[in-house]
Amino acid sequence: MYAFFDGILADSEPDVVIVNVNGIGYNIHVYDSSLLELPPVGTAVKFYTYTSVGEDKFILFGFLSKEELELFKTLISVNGVGPKSAQAMIASIGTEDIRVAIATGDAKTIAKTPGIGQKTAGRIINDLKDKMKIDFTTLGKVSEKKDTAGNPKQTKTYGIAETECITALVNLGYSRANAEKAVDMVEEKEGLTAEELIKIALKNVMFL
Repeated sequence: MYAFFDGILADSEPDVVIVNVNGIGYNIHVYDSSLLELPPVGTAVKFYTYTSVGEDKFILFGFLSKEELELFKTLISVNGVGPKSAQAMIASIGTEDIRVAIATGDAKTIAKTPGIGQKTAGRIINDLKDKMKIDFTTLGKVSEKKDTAGNPKQTKTYGIAETECITALVNLGYSRANAEKAVDMVEEKEGLTAEELIKIALKNVMFL
């Protein structure tokens, strides 16, 4: 119904902000205003919104970025995931970590959200895993760097967790060479699960 509200931040409470648009104050529901990078009261602000309409309720759920809103709408498409739970997930975990968790089957991270148990986390992963693969590759593919010296590259043997991590990064759109380099850059890999290794390697691959 309403795509966004562009106005002046009039007030901020724990779970709602008030945006003044041409003299009209709109209550926009947020998960926790303390987690948002809000400007000072009295300055310009823009919230992308989703309108939830019930029998006796009309709630605007707000987000500071269009990316958050799009992920929110994707999450609530899953049976059992309501607007408040989806907004809580985005606020507490973050958009990038949610995508990584879904794409790699990390139900433990998803289940950290208040109100989301292991069963619902599994359903989210099952329903959205393929979609997250497609969405995540748009965050940026990294071009493969060539060996300028022209020397043949030696084949390196990787453990199970390392192999799973490399495969996951390749599935997310990165070249195998850069995926391997990202894993090699992790200093203390012993004892890490594939999911933990992926999170660290994903940060490394952005700089290659």
